[in-house]
Amino acid sequence: MKDIERLERAKKLILKILNEKGREYLYDLSGLSGGFLIEENDKELLTTYIGSQYFLEKVNDLGLKHLGGSVGDRCIALNRTTSAILATVLTLKPKHIYHYLPELPGHPSIRRAAEIVNAYYEESDNLNILKKANENSLAVITGTTMDLKVINLELFKEAIEIAKEKSAIILVDDASGARIRLLYGQPPALKLGADLVVTSTDKLMHGPRAGLLAGKKEIVDEIYITALKYGLEAQPPILAGIYRALEKFNLDHLKKVFNRAKNLDLSKLDELDVNYERTATGFVVKDVNEEVGFYLLEKYGILTILVFGAPGSSRNLRIDLFSNDAERLSDEYIINAVVDAIKRCNYV
Repeated sequence: MKDIERLERAKKLILKILNEKGREYLYDLSGLSGGFLIEENDKELLTTYIGSQYFLEKVNDLGLKHLGGSVGDRCIALNRTTSAILATVLTLKPKHIYHYLPELPGHPSIRRAAEIVNAYYEESDNLNILKKANENSLAVITGTTMDLKVINLELFKEAIEIAKEKSAIILVDDASGARIRLLYGQPPALKLGADLVVTSTDKLMHGPRAGLLAGKKEIVDEIYITALKYGLEAQPPILAGIYRALEKFNLDHLKKVFNRAKNLDLSKLDELDVNYERTATGFVVKDVNEEVGFYLLEKYGILTILVFGAPGSSRNLRIDLFSNDAERLSDEYIINAVVDAIKRCNYV
């Protein structure tokens, strides 16, 4: 199925459920449920220039705290994590991009950005790939993959050390990892020595779909100017949403989800011919038929990345328990729905 056909089909199902049953019959377990927590007083500041300056300052302060920044660092907000990666590559114009991650494949946004500037791109789950880098390279390290596999901390440290020895600029793609890695006692990427880090504000936090980029001020300043040139910067309403999400972020809530995920009874999946793994906030069933996602949506009201993911993103079935919607569902409901969907749709 073509991406546009998949997304159109998903849209029709969403609208059908909304119109016939209501929002309460939809449960976003995609891991990108986000939110928009702005307050009444924020609304009068949502003008182009006043709002952008006011909320940019707030986002800078809280974003640096969230991402482990220090004096001499800066944090900016962009429309998407993909926008942040694109603006970074457009600014730095590296000759090559070497990407190390704990499990293939890497997010397609990095490869696509490389293509735009005609940079050589290579990704691997082997640290040796970073030994190819030099001062004309961008070294990308992924903290947590699309399917939430977390990087080993010692390998993370070694990756940064190798890239530094090669004089490459280091960008950490920490879309959800900036929060998931905290659950495993890992420090923020900037504290480990990365030059830049990017994270998503709708992944495991209640912010709008957008990206935060933080790191060395002289580099981030240049990237921000590029973002302004191409319309990639976040506008005041999004900035306000990011600010409030950062302000209200609660690691204790994430720990609660972590414990729930750890105690999920997945024994029913063992009875199926599927490959699955636990994640920090749920589980992933690999290589399933796309129809599984549509069945989950139509019959059970469950939204997953399998149906709504951007072109090129993971086609695995990922169930994430961080959202407010997940709190309205029992473990049994979720597991039984997934098992039913796989039995009915995965073998056709």
